[in-house]
Amino acid sequence: MFAALLVSTVTFAQEEFTIADVKNDIVLGPLAGNRDLAFGVKFILEEALQDEGHYLSPNSDKVIEVSLKYFDVKKTSMQVAVYNKTVDATEIIAEAKLIQNGKVLKKVVAKGVATDISTATLIIDKGGKFSQAGVSTALKKVSIDLIKKLKL
Repeated sequence: MFAALLVSTVTFAQEEFTIADVKNDIVLGPLAGNRDLAFGVKFILEEALQDEGHYLSPNSDKVIEVSLKYFDVKKTSMQVAVYNKTVDATEIIAEAKLIQNGKVLKKVVAKGVATDISTATLIIDKGGKFSQAGVSTALKKVSIDLIKKLKL
């Protein structure tokens, strides 16, 4: 009886993964080299991985390494008389590697985009700053896309 229980537990056990420290390789812009951004992405990746039904373990032989490659806010604006419409698209590109026992099994690249649209009858310009909500949404999208593309 005990042997059957042990075999069924081993058979149905989920895979365990470790998320390595996220590298911020963004060269230009306000988030270049930002350690807080990389730290936040690690937590988002851990959450996305657990949402997919996987377990996290610091002792796992499967490691996911993520590198942030690009960050930009593309701002477009249209103005007619006193009416103003602004569209901010926050784009983040990241690369992930699935490594097992020091060997790279898979390497993927994903892009996350979050769009903020605002309309106003008064013209207020904030000088091209990015919104925290847009960054968070784009990071969540890119993290989920990386996990899906790794096909864990």
